[in-house]
Amino acid sequence: MTAMTKMRAQRTLERRTEGALNEYLAFRVASTTYALPVSIIREIVRGAQITPVPRAPTAVLGITSFRGRVVTVIDMARQLGLACSVVPETSHRIGGPRIRILMADINGEIIGLVVDEVLTVHRLLSRDIERATTTVGTDAGAQIVGIAREQDDDEILLLLEAKALVP
Repeated sequence: MTAMTKMRAQRTLERRTEGALNEYLAFRVASTTYALPVSIIREIVRGAQITPVPRAPTAVLGITSFRGRVVTVIDMARQLGLACSVVPETSHRIGGPRIRILMADINGEIIGLVVDEVLTVHRLLSRDIERATTTVGTDAGAQIVGIAREQDDDEILLLLEAKALVP
């Protein structure tokens, strides 16, 4: 057995004992860091023209066209119950130096999620993720499914349940 083969076998063994590796896209909303699985993110968009929808829930900014499809756009700050949103109520154009729209595939439907800033992709082992049970309040319990922190990083990520974000 060559040295290279032994190293590969050792890494495979380490991964099996450490748990599954999951990738999450981290982003900021109102100075808090959240994350969603990378697997549901289809694209990150810099800006979009938004058409308001009468009588829509308060978190819904409106609709936009994305690659020929009509997409509902949600203000994540409002959806998460945070008071400070960087999106003005009267704006029909979303954009800014850091504001991004995450086009996410949630239950087979593309939804636009407006966030203050996209940060990075975190590769987390199962052991790095704690289930959010009593740690978070009851209002956020359905939206936040886990709390994570990479071993070499002090930043705490609140892992979101994508299905719970759709109004």
